[in-house]
Amino acid sequence: MKIMTPPKKSSKAVKKSTKKKTTKKTTKKLSKKDVKKPAKSSTKKVIKESVKKKTSKKTTKKISKKTSTKKTTKSVVKKPSTAKTSKAVVKKGVSKTSSKKQVQKPKNQTKEVKEEEKGEKELTEEEKTQKEEEEKEKKLRYDSFKKAGEIHKQVIKFIKPKVKIGAKLLDICEQTESKLIELGGEIGFPTNVCINEIAAHYSSPPNDESVIKKGDVVKVDIGVSVEGYVADGAFTISFNQDPTTANLVTAVETAVMKGLSIIKPGVKTIEVGKTTAKIIRGFGYNPIKDLRGHSLEKWQVHGFKSIPSVGISSGDVFEEGDVFALECFASTGLGNIHNGTNCNIYEYDLNSERVPIRMKITRQVIGWIANIKKTLPFSTRELLKEFRTGKMALRELTTAGKLHKHYELREQKGAYVSQFEKTFIVTEDGIEIFN
Repeated sequence: MKIMTPPKKSSKAVKKSTKKKTTKKTTKKLSKKDVKKPAKSSTKKVIKESVKKKTSKKTTKKISKKTSTKKTTKSVVKKPSTAKTSKAVVKKGVSKTSSKKQVQKPKNQTKEVKEEEKGEKELTEEEKTQKEEEEKEKKLRYDSFKKAGEIHKQVIKFIKPKVKIGAKLLDICEQTESKLIELGGEIGFPTNVCINEIAAHYSSPPNDESVIKKGDVVKVDIGVSVEGYVADGAFTISFNQDPTTANLVTAVETAVMKGLSIIKPGVKTIEVGKTTAKIIRGFGYNPIKDLRGHSLEKWQVHGFKSIPSVGISSGDVFEEGDVFALECFASTGLGNIHNGTNCNIYEYDLNSERVPIRMKITRQVIGWIANIKKTLPFSTRELLKEFRTGKMALRELTTAGKLHKHYELREQKGAYVSQFEKTFIVTEDGIEIFN
């Protein structure tokens, strides 16, 4: 390969070129390709000159940076005499580093921001609507319980004089339910008329010939529904002159009213159980351990919370807005109950498995339950008024496990049991009794 010798430049020309290159901040570095190999005689000189040029470039760059920063800082410090001039200097500095597009939001971005704000407003409107619906439902709930309680009080006033020796239990049930419907309510729980050791869940079947006799202790339990909200309450009338039963009615009434007096938000349900049990035992009777007070929900007579009849280790807490039925039972027996043989109260079981229903009448009964009763209990009497062949449907539904049976609940034979019950709502500083 031939080595090409570059044309010789004069020393003056070299000096001028170096001066020009040092004054420019963005001088380009000479690449190896641009420098052609010189002749042997002048190689050392060329290399020395190029090294000098590179070093001079670096030094000039450093010097220029330092001097520029010093100048700018001096100018910023010296110039601003007032607030306005300092703002102008800052704005000038910003304008050099950032363009107008960076300071001002583009039109597309502003549209997106407006759309987001609009979406937030719409979400707020949805939340507002939801809150209004909740308030509306809350008012409906309270008004319905209140109305059910008022009807309940009127029904008790109506039926109490009819509970007497010689009266048929069926008539008491029928007259009670007819009256509450007449007053604008629905049957929230089939009317119970329980005698002596039968503590609960005896509702007369069709053609029941049972009557009240001398010496009987009669309990009447009534449930009134308005819009699915039930007021539940019971009372006891004793026709027994035995000294052992003399305070049976007083014991439960005193226990319930004392229990109600200590309820407010934050109180534990077990405290009420301890209080009522102590009073009943103080009268010489036993509370029935397995029967307890219960919360009331829409279409549910027995809600998620309960009030024990005795003191236990754990329980629920009363909260503002809770609706409960506090009921107490006092017994001359041991305070234990068991299922009897009679069942005339049924309740649709939502947790039951899906099974094929064969009979047309059964499908019709399911439709009636779904539309009218939902999950509220119903009696055999009520069903047969709607469907003459309803017993066949009851048989198929109970066999399929679609219905929950409420058997009559009995204490030991020969015992006497009393009952008293009130429905109330927990308020901010106490309770309001509905019936």
